[in-house]
Amino acid sequence: MLPSVKDISKMRKSLGISQKEVATVCGVSQSYIARLEKGDINPTYENIRKIYNYLQTHTKKTDQLDLEAKEIMTTNVITCRATDSIITCMETLKKLGISQMPVLNSENHVIGTLGEAEVNEYLMKGISPESLKRMIVNKIMGPLLPQVPTMTPISTIYPILRFSNAVLVMDQLVLKGIITKADILKAVETYASSDI
Repeated sequence: MLPSVKDISKMRKSLGISQKEVATVCGVSQSYIARLEKGDINPTYENIRKIYNYLQTHTKKTDQLDLEAKEIMTTNVITCRATDSIITCMETLKKLGISQMPVLNSENHVIGTLGEAEVNEYLMKGISPESLKRMIVNKIMGPLLPQVPTMTPISTIYPILRFSNAVLVMDQLVLKGIITKADILKAVETYASSDI
């Protein structure tokens, strides 16, 4: 029995696969996939089967990968300081096209996370943009991202990324890298192409 459209949408997002990629594989338009996920159209059994099979293939390949965190992590981690200006950090996020960054203290230890979600939450509480300009990161930073040692297998990291935007790779208290869904997807694609 095939899963529901809602479950397939969650599955696609957890794998970090775009609507455009699914549409291309299934021979439909991206707008079709978007409307399907919103519940605006009733998909055919054949289209649901194609989408599900494609996502299942990616899931199996991820589970089969025998890689460790240190092999797939991004080592150039963009960070900010607890004492940095929030506005300056938000400009960095926007410029680099990333959604969050780890926050470091004066000893270079990770103590939190700053991202669009934290800023938006503060704005929704009624803090004005003008007040935000005078604030520093430690006033609104969020909790730490999940952390794993450098030798953690990808099969352990993958489930964590279903509930978190990123995972920090640590060696003791030292930040060594970061892994996002995009890094997992890149590893799967590399594995798949070497398999051909």
